[in-house]
Amino acid sequence: MLLPIGGSPLILLTVERAKAASTVDRVIVATDDERIFKAVVESGNEAAMTSPDHRSGSDRIAEVALDLPKGSIIVNVQGDEPLISSDTIDRAVKAMRNGQSDIVTVCEPLTSLHGELLNFNVVKVVFGDDGKAFYFSRSPMPFPRDASLRHGGDPNRALENEPELFHNFRKHIGVYVYSREYLLKFTKLPQTRLEKFESLEQLRALENGAVIRVVESVGTSIGVDTKDDYLRVKDLIECGVDFRTARKSDIPKVARVHVESWQKSFAGIAPDDFLGSMTVEKRIDKFNERACDEPYTMIVAEHPSDGIVGFADFGTPVLNVDHDAQIYSFYFLPEFQRKGLGERLFRRCIAKMRDGNLGSLCLDSLEVSPYRHFYDKMGGKIVGRDAHKLGNEDFETVIYGWDDISTI
Repeated sequence: MLLPIGGSPLILLTVERAKAASTVDRVIVATDDERIFKAVVESGNEAAMTSPDHRSGSDRIAEVALDLPKGSIIVNVQGDEPLISSDTIDRAVKAMRNGQSDIVTVCEPLTSLHGELLNFNVVKVVFGDDGKAFYFSRSPMPFPRDASLRHGGDPNRALENEPELFHNFRKHIGVYVYSREYLLKFTKLPQTRLEKFESLEQLRALENGAVIRVVESVGTSIGVDTKDDYLRVKDLIECGVDFRTARKSDIPKVARVHVESWQKSFAGIAPDDFLGSMTVEKRIDKFNERACDEPYTMIVAEHPSDGIVGFADFGTPVLNVDHDAQIYSFYFLPEFQRKGLGERLFRRCIAKMRDGNLGSLCLDSLEVSPYRHFYDKMGGKIVGRDAHKLGNEDFETVIYGWDDISTI
């Protein structure tokens, strides 16, 4: 909650999002941590110290709700949602005002297999056409039976090959709306078997017959549950770009960035016939071929309005040097170059490598490339030389190495 993003603790960013909602009259941070309490109060916002013995966030908020006016509508925004849209909060409150629900909560589409659907930190929700929740789980659900049968009974293969199936999945977002009276009643209920099994307090409400209505979020949010989540949110807030692991559906867009970057950035350097022969289709085939190798990772830089504007991929070295990993490609569209995005992408690659217990790195660059200074800036040392044929011409290349990526 106190990790810095754009010069402010993460918790204060969530507070500002909540304060921007038109339906919200008062924002209180409920915490049992004196450091968080101090940071919130010193920023001019309101905080309440609560008991350290609460079993869940709802229990903590209920302690504060005891002193709020009867008939209040309580919005529980979890502190690790600094990207939550104020419009999303307003939509959930308005759904509660419409009645017929004990709790209103929020969801958004799932878009990736390993990053979200198979990630137990990401909670999934299933609900009917009327918006009433059936179940929440850390497991993937619902099960794509027919699609799985089309792919030898393997649901993961089905999802990888039929990305349109993701329209059937929803990620639960950490926002709850309830009346003060229902909240106080709910928190007096004993923990239930499923709640304890999945560690999801909303299951306590379902097991006791509550009606939970689910509304779609406005835009997307990232709950900060892991180091990778934090880095993504930090990048989005500080530079407006999301650096994330690529999905299979990204490959055509990545191929377009690769071709356009080469044709614009290396015009007058690489032969015209070579640049003219580059096609998106050829690059798609190359990236799909690489994706079959293990280990292999691609990270994309995605702009909210312009889509994918850069990428890098890395895996087992093919260069004749003794290093643990090699960056194969590292490109940005020309209009997104020299904005500090390259360094952020490079550091995200390094973080992924270190997570995979990789200690050293290499890559190669054209000797005449105008971008070689970037690798010098990032601490790379020339450890070898080679050559590439571009069209009918031979070009000298230099091989950069980093013997210990922990120092980057």
